Amino acid sequence: MAIIHIKSVEGACWESSAVTSEQHDDKLELTGVRRQKILGFGNCFNELSWDTLSGLPETTRNEFLNELYGEDGCRFNSGRVPIGANDYSLEWYSCDDVRDDFSLEHFNIERDKKYTIPFVKEALSRQKDFSLFASPWSPPIWMKTKMAYNYGRFKMEEPYLKAYAQYFVKFIKAYGEQGVTVDQVHPQNEPMADQKFPSCLWSGEDMLVFIRDYLGPAIKSDAPNTELWLGTINGPFSDYRDMPGFCSPFSEFFDQWTNTILSDAQARSYISGVGLQWGGKHQLSQISAAYPDLRIMQTESECGAGTNTWEQMEYIWGLMWQYFKYGTERYIYWNCILPKNGESTWGWQQNSLATSEDGKIQYNPEFYLIKHFSHFVDPNATYVEVKGSWSANTIAFENPDGSIVLIVCSSMNRERVFSFSHQKGSFSAVIEPHSLHTFVIR
Repeated sequence: MAIIHIKSVEGACWESSAVTSEQHDDKLELTGVRRQKILGFGNCFNELSWDTLSGLPETTRNEFLNELYGEDGCRFNSGRVPIGANDYSLEWYSCDDVRDDFSLEHFNIERDKKYTIPFVKEALSRQKDFSLFASPWSPPIWMKTKMAYNYGRFKMEEPYLKAYAQYFVKFIKAYGEQGVTVDQVHPQNEPMADQKFPSCLWSGEDMLVFIRDYLGPAIKSDAPNTELWLGTINGPFSDYRDMPGFCSPFSEFFDQWTNTILSDAQARSYISGVGLQWGGKHQLSQISAAYPDLRIMQTESECGAGTNTWEQMEYIWGLMWQYFKYGTERYIYWNCILPKNGESTWGWQQNSLATSEDGKIQYNPEFYLIKHFSHFVDPNATYVEVKGSWSANTIAFENPDGSIVLIVCSSMNRERVFSFSHQKGSFSAVIEPHSLHTFVIR
């Protein structure tokens, strides 16, 4: 049995480490239960990230892109693009800003050709089997109840619903003409959030109508090779209480939103899976229980406040543990690179895999977290269940070649000894306080 052991602690990341043959009572074992296929890891293609990369020396930029998408780096094979502006666009826009253009005569992706598409093509040049999904943060403002990117709901009227369904089709086809395949569309980023940045509120009932009667049929007819997913669901953020302002409204919970749509057989016939982020994690167990055959993906890792701390990395590991436990097949990071102290157009500093300053790149703790997974977990690996006292600290996969990958994280303030027992052999390793480890067993 050959074992690779890579560990990271704050200030000393991605170092080879040893294992021993000793066994301890606190051990981990595989249960033999295999769950979902793991299709990959990735990032969002945001304008501010591409603008940051474009300002770097070519050699530095290529080194970073190789770290994201190359075989010696994170091997990202998935990504997300906004349909129109998102909160990390340099300015707000849509693909058709001409008022009442129901025929979408003025639809265009000219801005994407400058920012998003060149970024995507860098990934495509490094990963042949790359999967891309797209979602709007806001419809064109003339389709909303308020003429504002960051406020309002969709106008639930026939001409707007028909035009908006075709808006998605046109986006898919326009990207295809640029040599970029859009494999999935999600109808709304965070439909339960009225944000300072581009956003649009949708009730479960309204989204049901749009998917069942307009978007689903349009995708099936005019873009049949693109999957329609129910995403990206962002609520509820917390448990319901009958206290105004205390937490999420009841309309955001499973039955009121997600299950309102999925329990409709006609709507569900168009839906390939469910995309979840942020407060959507609170619906994971219900979705997994009610619709075990429905695919799940994590669409946007929580972004923090720009501090890029080791503690935040440990928190994100816990999110990954939860998402993989309940069936996610892909895990998507948010900003891959930002300027140091970089903030969105609306003033929120956020974490990123790396930060840029004076033409140099600093890799942040969450970069190493994602790499601890994506560098070793191959496409079409299988999530495998584990048992033992290390189960809450371990995420396990079996690669197509039969190798076992264990990602172990400890947020404890003291050292522990990790032991793994397997039919091919056993080993132990010291798990330092606040450390991250990947073990590959061949």
